[in-house]
Amino acid sequence: MSSTPNQPATHHAPIGPRIITFLFTLSVVVFLLAGLTIVVGQAVILAGGDATGARGWQQTLVPFAFGGASVAGLLAFVLTYWHGEDEDGLNEDDEEYHPSALIDTAAEGAASKGTTGS
Repeated sequence: MSSTPNQPATHHAPIGPRIITFLFTLSVVVFLLAGLTIVVGQAVILAGGDATGARGWQQTLVPFAFGGASVAGLLAFVLTYWHGEDEDGLNEDDEEYHPSALIDTAAEGAASKGTTGS
């Protein structure tokens, strides 16, 4: 018998999804701030009466907004596969996940309340 106590196993989330989630959050913040900066900047410049300046402001910042949005979209796509679950916690392999099962469940709930789905 050993005198050393067993250490409880700690379960840490894999580093990959945490990094992807961080990058997703960062890219969303970048594209939202870039979009806000474009709109506010154009409003201020247009209030000053310089339409050419407003177009130049937009053309300067639009790559950051579109780039951030593109990266966020791709990372969101990757995260759906990495996490493997929908918001309701059901895996795609679960019988309850399939839309027909969800519709049947909703119809059963409505029938038990005495209402119809129409």
